[in-house]
Amino acid sequence: MPEETGNRIGDAEILKRFRDGDETAFDEMVRRYRSDVYRMAYRLTRTHGEADDVAQETFVRAYTALPAFRGESAIRTWLLRITTNLSLNVLQSARVARHEGIDVEAAARPSAGAGAPAFEAETALLINERRKRLRPAIAALPPRQRATLLLRVEEGLKFKEIARMMGCTTGTAKANFFHAVAALKHAMKDLA
Repeated sequence: MPEETGNRIGDAEILKRFRDGDETAFDEMVRRYRSDVYRMAYRLTRTHGEADDVAQETFVRAYTALPAFRGESAIRTWLLRITTNLSLNVLQSARVARHEGIDVEAAARPSAGAGAPAFEAETALLINERRKRLRPAIAALPPRQRATLLLRVEEGLKFKEIARMMGCTTGTAKANFFHAVAALKHAMKDLA
């Protein structure tokens, strides 16, 4: 994998330049990965405000920790791990607040029915119903299961990478994924 392609510098070059005192290298890293970080934060927290806060905190922590970053994983993977951990902390805080009687999460957003394939009316209704029920079912998963599911399905990461990001064993990552899928199948069983 080439480190430089055209004008785009590679991760190793970003690290080298940052460690050499070039602050623009960090700016390049933020530009390159901010949408990935925000997207993961939003998928986990389900609110734009929390996702913004998590994304910002991710880059603050990355800036502080970057001089010690060993490069054992890609910068993107490292940033997504920070994002996942911060998002799980936010979700844990929200769960504690809910337990104490504070309503912290917004009501579930209704899914848009637009864009359903132009199949038979019955098929389009079934697809729309699945979409409406799948989002809340994913949101209802325990945070670690939801994070594992999203990292695997949405980000396409391998279980070994997920385990490293989540700070668990590969077997635990697989178990979290298995339980998440089983819970979703159960929630959707009448739509099969």
